[in-house]
Amino acid sequence: MNTLVLFLRTAIAGCSGVLVWVLVSDAHGADQTLSAAIVPVWVAGLVGGVVSAMFSPRQGITVAFTTGVMMALMFLAFRHVYLDMPWGSDTLQTLWPIWFPVAYYLGAFGYLTVLQRLYRR
Repeated sequence: MNTLVLFLRTAIAGCSGVLVWVLVSDAHGADQTLSAAIVPVWVAGLVGGVVSAMFSPRQGITVAFTTGVMMALMFLAFRHVYLDMPWGSDTLQTLWPIWFPVAYYLGAFGYLTVLQRLYRR
């Protein structure tokens, strides 16, 4: 039962991150700049990290990092294996999904830090 709950937490955190990523990247436009690729990843990762830490403060950071790694691998596999997109000459522009694990982790860590400070008072 715990495995199913953990899987559902990861799926919800991933889906919320994808939803926020789609909304922010659509709002950013069709720019081909580095900031247009990385800003949606950071916003989606921070929101997804908060969502994963809201379910379980004990497992929040682990779930957040795992979800970030899974999203990075899925984005890279979809773009470069399924769509057969070239890697390109700008490495940061090509590998923008690698920021998902860091953003998810920092979102969960920041949320738990705020909770800890609120309950200390």
